[in-house]
Amino acid sequence: MALRKAQAARQAGSSIFKLDASQLLWAVISVVGLFPLVVLALLALIVLLVIFAMAGGSQLTSASADPSDPNGQTSRVNALIELSGGDGRGTFDPRNIPDQDLVAPIREAAKKCDLLTPVILAAQIDYASAFDPDMEGPQGRKGLSQLTPEVFDEFGEDDDDSGEASVLDPEDSIHAHARYFCHLAERTGQLSKEKKVVGDHLSLTLMAWEIGLETVEAQGGMPVLALGAYPFQVRGLFEKYTSTGTEEPDPDPVTDEPDPEPDGDPDPDPTPPDGDGPDVDGSTLLSESVFTAMFPNRNSFYTYAGLRDAMAKFPAFAATGDERTRKRELAAFLANVNHESGGLVHIEEINQAAWGNYCDTGQPYGCPAGQTAYHGRGPIQLSWNTNYKAAGDALGLDLLNQPDLVRDDSSVAWQTALWFWTTQTGAGTMTAHSAMTGGGGFGETIRTINGALECGGGNPAQVQARVAAYERFATSLGVEVGNEDNLTC
Repeated sequence: MALRKAQAARQAGSSIFKLDASQLLWAVISVVGLFPLVVLALLALIVLLVIFAMAGGSQLTSASADPSDPNGQTSRVNALIELSGGDGRGTFDPRNIPDQDLVAPIREAAKKCDLLTPVILAAQIDYASAFDPDMEGPQGRKGLSQLTPEVFDEFGEDDDDSGEASVLDPEDSIHAHARYFCHLAERTGQLSKEKKVVGDHLSLTLMAWEIGLETVEAQGGMPVLALGAYPFQVRGLFEKYTSTGTEEPDPDPVTDEPDPEPDGDPDPDPTPPDGDGPDVDGSTLLSESVFTAMFPNRNSFYTYAGLRDAMAKFPAFAATGDERTRKRELAAFLANVNHESGGLVHIEEINQAAWGNYCDTGQPYGCPAGQTAYHGRGPIQLSWNTNYKAAGDALGLDLLNQPDLVRDDSSVAWQTALWFWTTQTGAGTMTAHSAMTGGGGFGETIRTINGALECGGGNPAQVQARVAAYERFATSLGVEVGNEDNLTC
């Protein structure tokens, strides 16, 4: 009996752990059926981890910046912010502004605080009124920036010296806009430092512009990125006013009128005032890497080697005075060259309809290469038969009969630019070289090169474009721009 009970117990126990054929089949089917679900779950987990890592952890939902960062820099901006337009700190491209007379006020107004830039200001105005100075909106909003009467009463001034501050005056509206923006920037910056709000500084300021400071503080800033909100709508317009690197070329080539024939051969190597020019190699101030960074989109024709070769033929250039003076002259030259050639992109004057305008038939040598042969060429857009002959005589080249040498030889092109820079007064009273080494300042280089059209208020936007390039290149060379009162003409 005991043996039978033991056998029965073993059989009962074995039935728990052993499967017959049908049970085994169902077990296999169950495992196989669950396998895709397990794989999908693992893949979803991996995707979430990758997204979390790319977005910087907590920045998936927050664009907060840490104002107490020990390095004085904010934390990484959320990837969505970058994709939505970035921070508006790119190079300003004013070509899409309908009224070019507004470019200079926008540039000037954007200097009122560090957060504001011309790109941001232009984008906000575009969003508000599409640059319609007569637009009237709800709540009494008027003008380019659609400011309320209360805001303009507090921040508006007579910025155009018309005798009256008016929200419908474009310049008054632009400057009032900038003052109000910078006021909001200061307040949102303080809220961020006090950790009362989260979000990057620009988004917080744009939010305050749209919904008010009190509301921004009440909702804690921007804890969640709302892509349809005003800050991202404005960011979407940044690209429209940001340069891609190819700057708008100067519509007018250098020397709008022919210079009088020089008496004798001009000296391509003027004696430097302090006598130390030939002992210093000016090209050592500019490395090829810095040159490449200054002109990222330049035409391959404008080579660094060609520039160095030309500089060797003008040893006083960027080699006169102390190191700061030499660097400033180099930056000033490159800034004007940048403006004249659209960032070293254009070799010949792009307005071919004007090519026939540069032949002074009153000269005894005439225009042997043809009526249209003396249009602007090279980095400083040498033009007129008189200048081609004078430059050719100075350089030992027959540019009067072969003007295309300026188009075909990089060194020759650079030499003509340095010839004009160091020996010609153009529309001014001094050479550009003398202006930068003798205290005249950057503004006098503009007068020499294109003063007839740009100085005395003739074209302030063009002047500001040259100044901006000079400031940028001076920074690249590690030198301050000098007396700011001498930057314009």
